Amino acid sequence: MKDSREFFLNSIMLKTIIIAVIIAVFLFFTSAFIALKMGALPWPIIFSIIVSAGLLKLFNALTPHRVNIAQAGGSIGGLMAAAVVFTLPGLILENPNFVSHGWLVLTCASAAILGIGLSIPLREEYIVKQNLPFPAGRAGGEVIKTVFNQDHRFGLMIIFGILAALFTLGRDALDWNYINLGAAGSQPILILIMPMVIATGIILGSANSFSWGAGGILSVIGAIIFTAIFEGIETAPRIQNFGMGLVIGSGIGYMLIHASLALPSKSIIFKQKPWVWGMAISSGLILFFMGIPLFAAALCLILTFFTVNLASRMTGLTNIDPLEQFGLLSALLITYFFGMANLELGLEHRYIITFFIATATAIAGDIGHDYKSAQIVGTDHKQIVLVDLVAAVVVALMIPLLLGVIQSPVIADTLFTLKFPAPQAQIVAMNLKGLPHPLIFVCGLILAIIIEAFRFKGKLSAVHLMPLGIGLFLGFNLAFLIAIGGFIAFKVAKKGSEQMLTAIVISAAILGGEGTIGFLQSSLQVFFPAKETAVLGSLSLLLIALLARSIRGHFQKS
Repeated sequence: MKDSREFFLNSIMLKTIIIAVIIAVFLFFTSAFIALKMGALPWPIIFSIIVSAGLLKLFNALTPHRVNIAQAGGSIGGLMAAAVVFTLPGLILENPNFVSHGWLVLTCASAAILGIGLSIPLREEYIVKQNLPFPAGRAGGEVIKTVFNQDHRFGLMIIFGILAALFTLGRDALDWNYINLGAAGSQPILILIMPMVIATGIILGSANSFSWGAGGILSVIGAIIFTAIFEGIETAPRIQNFGMGLVIGSGIGYMLIHASLALPSKSIIFKQKPWVWGMAISSGLILFFMGIPLFAAALCLILTFFTVNLASRMTGLTNIDPLEQFGLLSALLITYFFGMANLELGLEHRYIITFFIATATAIAGDIGHDYKSAQIVGTDHKQIVLVDLVAAVVVALMIPLLLGVIQSPVIADTLFTLKFPAPQAQIVAMNLKGLPHPLIFVCGLILAIIIEAFRFKGKLSAVHLMPLGIGLFLGFNLAFLIAIGGFIAFKVAKKGSEQMLTAIVISAAILGGEGTIGFLQSSLQVFFPAKETAVLGSLSLLLIALLARSIRGHFQKS
């Protein structure tokens, strides 16, 4: 246990922090691409652990505590990417010049730091006292304890990551992205050629993946029925609105049912560190100077205290952190209060509030998992807090580069289409601007709240509304591959936890490989279009060489 109390600024611990930052930046960009492609973003904890262990091994500094610290800081990049990509694309399309990237960096950094600060007293409540499961964090802690005895998983991760990268390069070069099976009504039926979607289904597990798949099947059935009954009516937007209602209603239902448990206790409110209160005030000033009315900024901060608490508990119990929903519902609530006072809150300001709260709640969920893994491994949680603070600030500084890519015609012109559907951002944009089919949306919302009430009483436990709603919203195309991943997870899980862990590691590698190449291709098209072919060709040769070496090394060890 000695190493869990190491002084942070010695050379080894400094290397650990640097590794955490590198992984965080890597996951920020790759996760952003994955989220634009398919919406769902599995927790990046296992991937972060394996990479952390590999890099620390290169520095001859491999210990469980250092892996835990590096993983914690690294995984924060994926969650901050989710906050950006799940909320801001609509604003980018609506008014890209509304606010400078510098102000967005400040907004993101302040929200992330505030989320970390608010989580500190929650650790004692939800980790120590209530001992909530935090499934991804618990899995991460167990992986850290076993990774030192089973290096073969690291080798498999490298091999499958390279294979996924090479496959992506070949697929995109041939422009072979899907197989067209026809259409159901106005809805095209496609088989996407995207291994990372299957990998996502494996990581999500059979229950969530089958629910997502069921949503996709229901979208096809709905399209057929609607087309048969209402000839000439476009079916897809109506089905999407119903699915959106289920997603939002699930979040509202959970919050209403668990409201008494989610209200911040006196200890959570009054046991905050002075720097946390300072950051709350600073955050309010940042929002105010961005043009958000003072009353709205104050309400945003109050709701942040509430949503961070709820997000932490919800993540601890369900492994799901609907961060963009927390942000969206908060922005709509503030807008409602403004309307009651005969005041108006601009659309752009609603986007910023959504982004701020989504960032804070994303961080709260992620650090909850980090606290859980630290509890299992025996790592000092103060070190987790410090590395997360450093990683969050560095990742926030990367926002201009990411937004530069998203705002370019390469992505911006295809946002909210089959190429880059960005479904969560679509939901945010449609709700903030006003729904085209509100009655259908309300029907889905009310049904979701009713189902959540039954789930709370122990009934309908097999119904996972959030992925079901996403399946309806996105349609069959992604859902089919997600369901395949769920089926693989179902079969592998029967063979035991070790086999399932191996499957998760391989899946994380596939996500990393395809996501890295996807973002690299987009970046080259934006910044260096003339050199894209040469760079990708050279990269392919390098990856082939690395693959051959990795396979040889892996089987020699085996």
